[in-house]
Amino acid sequence: MIRRTVAAAAAALTAVAMVFLPVAPAAAAPANSDEVYAALGVNKVAADYVVMVDVSRSMRDGGRYEQVRRALRSFLAALAPDDRVALVTFADSARVVHDGPVGRAPDQLVAKLPRSADGRYTDIGAAIETSLRLLAREGVPPIATVVLLTDGRHDPPVGSAYPFEQGYAWNELVRSGRSLKKTSLTAYAVPLTGSTGAPLLARVYPGAKLLAPTSIDRLGDQLEQPKASARAAKARSVLGDDVSHGVQVVWPAGAGRLGAGRTRLEVRLRSTTTKVPLVVDHLLVRSDRPDVRLSVPGGPVELPAGGTATVPVTVDWDAGPRRVAPLARVTADATLTLDGEVGSAWAEVLTDELGVDFAPRLDGGPTRGALSAQRGSIGWWSLGAALLTAMAVAGWWGRGRRRHPALAGTLRLRDASGGERDLALSGRRTAITADSTGLPGYGEVTAHRPSVGASEVRLVIGYSRDGSVAEREVGTCGPGETVELGGVDFTWRTATPAAAAAKSSLIGPSR
Repeated sequence: MIRRTVAAAAAALTAVAMVFLPVAPAAAAPANSDEVYAALGVNKVAADYVVMVDVSRSMRDGGRYEQVRRALRSFLAALAPDDRVALVTFADSARVVHDGPVGRAPDQLVAKLPRSADGRYTDIGAAIETSLRLLAREGVPPIATVVLLTDGRHDPPVGSAYPFEQGYAWNELVRSGRSLKKTSLTAYAVPLTGSTGAPLLARVYPGAKLLAPTSIDRLGDQLEQPKASARAAKARSVLGDDVSHGVQVVWPAGAGRLGAGRTRLEVRLRSTTTKVPLVVDHLLVRSDRPDVRLSVPGGPVELPAGGTATVPVTVDWDAGPRRVAPLARVTADATLTLDGEVGSAWAEVLTDELGVDFAPRLDGGPTRGALSAQRGSIGWWSLGAALLTAMAVAGWWGRGRRRHPALAGTLRLRDASGGERDLALSGRRTAITADSTGLPGYGEVTAHRPSVGASEVRLVIGYSRDGSVAEREVGTCGPGETVELGGVDFTWRTATPAAAAAKSSLIGPSR
């Protein structure tokens, strides 16, 4: 029971971990050679094959000749239709039985070989001479493969240009072999028995490979090596210098104008290859300033040949505290660097099978960034200026109200006829009109102090009998005083303490 409980708990914890723990993204799986060759289109690249077949009588032993024909059928069937092949038979002499494209019917090419091997001699020198002539012909592909299939030693007939295995004629063959201009030239000598003249091929073609003697039923396996070598040569010719290219880092224009706080930059990765797909992994971004911190998402970034991808880079700059000066600005420079490892799903095929140096780089990683931030206290200064302005306005308004207080009391008016009437004063301006006083014209009454600190208040009275500004007369009047304007006497009567008490008695006691 306890074991079941522990097992259940462990399973639950595993499930939780699978949910919450991040799973590392996986890069593309390594490609195999067939996938790489298909992507490069090597079957569209023609290669030149010269196959020399021994047709001497000794090839009848053990059914070797029939085995060679069957192996050649499989060999030719695996070649690209556009590949060019020359079939050379040799015994008493050398003869070209086919020279042209492989096509799609290998049986037709095999049918051009003799039905049986009946030659009396084995002139390997004549066969090699013929192969050199074929390789030097005009219009043939620059990628060439030579294959020699023989079961005997060099045994030329009388009159052969190569009566021995050395001499002037062989030296001329060596010179011709070294003068061939080929992008790729590989040669294979396939001995069908232990005693053979196959090593003579290496004398003419430097670097020729002598395959180990093998049983005739494994000849098909031996012929896989020339095919694989030719395919690799095709692939290398298509690649050219593509394997020396890599990934270029392109920083955006915003990297040169960084402000305080957080900035997001879209950094572009551009593949400079034309054939090889690339992948950038273990991205790392850093700065040469401790106050500038950078980060980039993890995980591989896959780039098709010549393709681009965008990587988000986050920049956090701590520009420091605010300054007292209202327009203080902080500026600095920082070097931003993006590093990573560049590889490819093709890497194993390129290095192990094609034998090319493949070490793509990440170029253009560093960039110079200009940092600039406003650190002045312009906001506080603006607030202070606003407060000072408000105080000044309030002071000006209060000063105005102090200099021009509210009106109080009554103004007695007596015209030339001796008629009197009172005008109650209130607010900060009282109008003198026919409706309020019965007098013609128009006038205004305001109160005025000589200074802010003065306690004395005087009335400023302006009056015009015809109501025009041009005829208006202005005078001042203190409490109890009389001023004559436009033929009218104006007497300011303020409230006395007795009058105030009488007014209070009329209102009655408060309850």
